Amino acid sequence: MNQSILYVYYKLQPIDHIVFKDGIARLQQEIEKFDSLLKFQILQRPEIGSDGNETWMEVYHHPKGITPLMIQQINQIALSCGLPEQRKNELFIPLR
Repeated sequence: MNQSILYVYYKLQPIDHIVFKDGIARLQQEIEKFDSLLKFQILQRPEIGSDGNETWMEVYHHPKGITPLMIQQINQIALSCGLPEQRKNELFIPLR
């Protein structure tokens, strides 16, 4: 079983918080339609960065792991929901 976890993070200006929060709500609905076993959580850093931006992170889990194709599809769904294009993807696995 592949236990990989996908972390996607990006920065946005605090003034855009409400707009992107609406996009996250749409993303949750679209991810559920795409694969009901794919679960994700959205987090943000508690402070504004030295660059004046917020940092948000999406964390994705799937019982069978995350595949490269899923990453591509997740990013397409996120962009269709109006989320930032500058998304950094990091895939992690449990420590061996």
